[in-house]
Amino acid sequence: MGNSGEACPLCGQTSSVRPKLVLVDEAWISAPGKDERLKYFADLRVDDVRLESLREPPMEQFLDGFYCEQCNKGFVSEDILKATRRRYR
Repeated sequence: MGNSGEACPLCGQTSSVRPKLVLVDEAWISAPGKDERLKYFADLRVDDVRLESLREPPMEQFLDGFYCEQCNKGFVSEDILKATRRRYR
């Protein structure tokens, strides 16, 4: 496993996180019994990302991100997000 220094927003671990290209394309839909913490992973859109962090079209949906091997979830650093989208403001 890697150690990117980035902490997983779900479990908080750094030792199980490695760099990964992340595709953002899934919308969040609330449902009874659905873990609301997962919303952080599922609702990211290209509009939420700072322009300088986006790739050239048509590749703008691919972001340099991370993958937590413990949680089996991909995520991006809050540093590339617009202030309105950041979880920890």
